[in-house]
Amino acid sequence: MLNLKDINILKFFAVVSLSVILAACHSSNNDDGDVFVPTVGPQNVQVVSGDSDSSAVQNTISWTLDPAATGYVVFVSNIPGVTESSSVVVPSAKGFDYVTHSGVDVVAGTTYYYAVQALSDGTSSVLSAEVTGTPQQSKTDKALNDVAWNGSNALIAVGDTGVILSSPNGTADAWIDVSDAGIPTSLAAVTWESINNQFLIVGAGGTVLTGDGTVWESKELGLAPAPNLEDVAWLGDSYIAVGKNGAIITSNNDGSSWIAQDPGESVSSITLKGVASDGNLIVVVGTNGTMLTSPDGETWTALPTIVNNDLNDISWDGNKFGVVGSNDTILTSPDGVTWTSHIPGTPDITFVAASQWDSSLPASPVLGAVGSAGTFVVSPDATTGFSVPTGTNQQLSGLTWVDNVSPAYFVMVGNDGTVLTSQLQ
Repeated sequence: MLNLKDINILKFFAVVSLSVILAACHSSNNDDGDVFVPTVGPQNVQVVSGDSDSSAVQNTISWTLDPAATGYVVFVSNIPGVTESSSVVVPSAKGFDYVTHSGVDVVAGTTYYYAVQALSDGTSSVLSAEVTGTPQQSKTDKALNDVAWNGSNALIAVGDTGVILSSPNGTADAWIDVSDAGIPTSLAAVTWESINNQFLIVGAGGTVLTGDGTVWESKELGLAPAPNLEDVAWLGDSYIAVGKNGAIITSNNDGSSWIAQDPGESVSSITLKGVASDGNLIVVVGTNGTMLTSPDGETWTALPTIVNNDLNDISWDGNKFGVVGSNDTILTSPDGVTWTSHIPGTPDITFVAASQWDSSLPASPVLGAVGSAGTFVVSPDATTGFSVPTGTNQQLSGLTWVDNVSPAYFVMVGNDGTVLTSQLQ
């Protein structure tokens, strides 16, 4: 298992194409004739668990290809200690570097243990490192737009038509519906903060909800017209939310009172999609490459356009801002002013969300991004980032990081009620 303390977070934003990664990371040598090394098991084995509402729960097991291997066998057990005597996975779907395990023998809330073996000309490699997956089933067919973690015992996912789902962990314990029946509008974003010990949710029609994950209270903005809100962030002593038609609103300490801010006429027709702060500077991103900065949430500066693509989300990981957007857009900045564009190597992908850390920044944040066609990319080591097969083609729209257990894991949500988890093996 990788040592998370050694992760070079910056390399996430230099994600290369999968073909390059597979060439760089394989466990064999090629002298114009690949050499199979049976003493080395398949590398970078990962499991993504769960699925959308319209499919059975599943685990998708993937690995880095060895060009000398002619095939792979995936072994599975219900208890730790997978061996070559364990059951062999009969995949419901497979590719060159993954298999999907589903069906009657894959039960929501049950942990499965996997190991992968490479084959070549009658020779078998040793087994890979053992990996685990615990799938859960969604409770809705609605699109889920965001997910947040409170640091101890609650995940909250929000989505269309007012749906709110909750789970203590998204793995062993099921998701349940905790929606507020009085809020039928689309919910776009959720965050957690420990000062008030509450989640705060924003959405269409100026919707603002606060709650503990079970009981919700609606807040009246007192703004006309009520803005359609797309994202929200905690600033340490107040909230900031952004949305359509250049909407920026800021709150008092507990989110019960809000004030509309004026970012300038130049963004009055822009949808602002994401907001983050490093403690000194607030950065907002939106459609048409829009980027705004402010030291206080009241005075705003528009930055020169770097790319004309839509910018869909922004995060702060303790060292840098990371922005993701359409047409493979990934940008980074140490200060929110000077930006670098990166090529993630995922052609025609729209990234919708980057990792968010709602409860607090971990010691070694692990950056990831999710988006269209079930795309999920991470930075697992100090060499390259890579794309992890998720077993779904649904758009993924929200991504958070659960780190009160070891190993820590990602939680992803998306269209058709998709709920996925993935340990960083």
